[in-house]
Amino acid sequence: MHFRDRPIKEIGEFALIEHIVEVLGASARGAGQGVIRGIGDDAAVLQQAPGLRLLAACDMLVEGRHFDLAYFTPQQVGWKALAVNLSDIAAMGGRPRWAMVSLALRPDLTVGFVEDFYLGMVELAEKYGVIIVGGDTCSSPDGLVIDVSILGEISRHAVAYRSGAHPEDLLLVTGFLGQAAAGLASFQAEFPLSVAGVEGLRRAHLSPEPRVREAFALIRSGLVGAMNDISDGLASELHEIVQASGCGARIWANRLPIDQATAAMAGRLQVDPLHWALYGGEDFELLFTVPGGKGLPLKLKNLTRAVQRATGTPVRVIGKMNHQVGEVTLVHPDERIEPLAPAGYNHFKDR
Repeated sequence: MHFRDRPIKEIGEFALIEHIVEVLGASARGAGQGVIRGIGDDAAVLQQAPGLRLLAACDMLVEGRHFDLAYFTPQQVGWKALAVNLSDIAAMGGRPRWAMVSLALRPDLTVGFVEDFYLGMVELAEKYGVIIVGGDTCSSPDGLVIDVSILGEISRHAVAYRSGAHPEDLLLVTGFLGQAAAGLASFQAEFPLSVAGVEGLRRAHLSPEPRVREAFALIRSGLVGAMNDISDGLASELHEIVQASGCGARIWANRLPIDQATAAMAGRLQVDPLHWALYGGEDFELLFTVPGGKGLPLKLKNLTRAVQRATGTPVRVIGKMNHQVGEVTLVHPDERIEPLAPAGYNHFKDR
């Protein structure tokens, strides 16, 4: 039996860890990238440059709750597990640096599965200069559990907090909304679907692209007030900014960026695409505010051009902050206004 095909329970934890280090290669050593000692000791030793703030975040993914191996490859699971963490660092405007990965593995999974998982993770890590410096492995009696912790850096004067919004600020988002939810719906549909662009929607769910470079361009502009990533849905994340900033917000339904493929998928499944855009979650786009005031049109024009030129990602105004503390409303195309509840993805909701 080829080594890749052997069950983890046959080779044991230490042989598996040694193999993981081989798979990670240079990504586990990180020479010259702030890593004094990576994998191989009781703790990683990292060097932080002066004048910077250290950002720390972690996210856990559980098989059957956050991903389904019926349509996720091991590489895609590895990519996504890191991507959701990179998105958290991007939401603060930071540069991701180091990650630690802990796995609770079903003993029947093969060495090849774990190897492919890390290859998917390393592909994304190398894209954004992230070094995997440690972690842990243990056995899981049921599903696969992945816990990634990530550290990033940012200048102490540039951190983008959720609490940075003010009344009269404009609300903007990067990219498109609802794609990941549409992609998931395509996998879960009870009948075959032939919608133009469906593969792009599925990639949005399987292999999301964290907006690290977009965040860098936004922070460099000096215009960002508050910022959040849209992991649990636009409505939920907007409420977080509103609560943290002590103000209110209004968004316009006809300004929410929904692409043609998402709209077509919604039509095939008889779903309102606005629901996916507001509540679907896992878009990992950036929601942020820009102060109003003198010279705003030119500033917005320069901002959107800078982000598009640097990353290819569009940026759009979708709403405005106001003085109605804690209140979030949605304006429909017919001018009807309704409260927007803080609904979205709920990790503890029965499925």
